[in-house]
Amino acid sequence: MTSTPPPLLTTTALTFSRASGFVLRVEPIELGAGQSLAIRGVSGSGKSTLLGLLSGELLPDSGTVAFNGINLSTQSSAQRRDFRIRNTGLVFQEFGLVESLSVVENVLLPFRLHASRALDSDARDRAHTLLGAVGLHAKSARLPAQLSHGERQRVAIARALVTGAQLILADEPTGNLDPALKHEIATLLRDIAKSANAALIVATHDESIIDCFDRARTIGEGVLR
Repeated sequence: MTSTPPPLLTTTALTFSRASGFVLRVEPIELGAGQSLAIRGVSGSGKSTLLGLLSGELLPDSGTVAFNGINLSTQSSAQRRDFRIRNTGLVFQEFGLVESLSVVENVLLPFRLHASRALDSDARDRAHTLLGAVGLHAKSARLPAQLSHGERQRVAIARALVTGAQLILADEPTGNLDPALKHEIATLLRDIAKSANAALIVATHDESIIDCFDRARTIGEGVLR
């Protein structure tokens, strides 16, 4: 009998609070490699805070966030930063592209920002492969200003995966896209993450893309249910 692999990401009894009085309680999360989870909630409900906790950027008041069996909650600030560099890829609502860099150089930006990553021929080959996967290989030399919003988000998706990240966190990835593009980009994000065997978590207020992902949870009134 084939055994089921353990979850890549798990949380247990997670709570977080701010001085403003905001409190977030997270019911347990388990997510395996290649799986996707949508977190739905209105603006201000705590979606971005939750992503910060899952990436190790924020420390919980109580509970645990574990990735590959390692409890991030007990790691030092430097260890958590190293975890983010090595294991996470981020996709933002505002795309986060550098306007003076070409498409392919934007995809390779994580290698330039962190000395621990070698910008070699393998990295460049991977960047071009990912641009092909998102349909932008022919536009690799263009600047962001020459791209549509949908194309810009495709570049951001390729950038999130170029380092081989195992955990992809997307914060409102379709928030700046036309309605006709939202489902297409959400499906692409899911499929690219799955093909890379990465776990994907998408925070969104957009109900139209929820069905693109394997599972969905709701955050509201201070609780992720």
